[in-house]
Amino acid sequence: MAQPGDKFTKQTTAQEVVDTFGDNIKGKYVVVTGPSPGGIGYETARAIATKEPKLLVLAARSQSKLDQAKADILKETPKANVETVILDLNSLASVREAAKEISAKGQLDVLINNAAVMMTPYGKTADGFETQFGTNYIAPWLLTNLLLPNLLKSAHPRVVFVSSMGHQFGDIRWDDIDYSKGGDYDKTNAYGQSKTATILNAKYLAEKFGSKGLTAVALHPGAIPTNLGRHLEDGDIKALAAFFNEDGTPNMSLGFWKNIPEGAATSVTAAFDPRWEKQNGAYLVNSQVAPLQKAGEEIPYGTENILALWANDDKSAERLWKLTNELTKENF
Repeated sequence: MAQPGDKFTKQTTAQEVVDTFGDNIKGKYVVVTGPSPGGIGYETARAIATKEPKLLVLAARSQSKLDQAKADILKETPKANVETVILDLNSLASVREAAKEISAKGQLDVLINNAAVMMTPYGKTADGFETQFGTNYIAPWLLTNLLLPNLLKSAHPRVVFVSSMGHQFGDIRWDDIDYSKGGDYDKTNAYGQSKTATILNAKYLAEKFGSKGLTAVALHPGAIPTNLGRHLEDGDIKALAAFFNEDGTPNMSLGFWKNIPEGAATSVTAAFDPRWEKQNGAYLVNSQVAPLQKAGEEIPYGTENILALWANDDKSAERLWKLTNELTKENF
């Protein structure tokens, strides 16, 4: 039987998704990380706010940006219940504090892990992890696990991880995840590794907690011109030359790029579409489940809608979960 979400395409907007699933949003407590104005996290939060969530919490490291995002949302939807929490994914201490604040605000229903960094220069987080792996994977992993006892009390708990087609750039570097040698650091490969990890995380959560009602989903939002790409250098843009105009701006006429409302649509679909309860652990592109890479198949550069085999491996998902417990000195 056809489902409402089956009709969604690359051009579907976040507002169209919430208009479809408004009844699934009303009365829910939802957290969105990284909702800075001008990004897909903000658009995700803005759209959700229009459908009467019980509480919408915006979580990010900059209070001024949080205040701006909240003010902009309330300008459009004055009756929305919006609160803010400081969350710095560079610091696990900040993650722990944020988790306490989020849980103290009530019964959580949906966590959307949106915040991320992209292709940053080599660096370490406050806890000594390679910047992209620590920010994009370890911190959201910890936040999610700290919130799970609260989430699992919900009738329909859901966790969303905004990943990327960039997962195709790198599998987990099991022998040297943190690029401890430094000299062999490759920011594109490191970005790919961090995004592969988020997909494996969703897969393992679905397996481990699906029987308790949790739905966990990962997604590629699309290629969207936002400030996430602020670390791209001239050489990076040249490598992507086919997708840019001569002046370095994205060539929007190619059909490769999305605008921000389109970019946020898959995040909202992941958070509220009932389809994923029966397709737990799915990886979504354009609000649909992405096909899996065939064995021996090369994924052409710039291909969005294929899930790399290494990001769909059950043994890797379990191995990564155990390793992350060790790295964070946890026992989830």
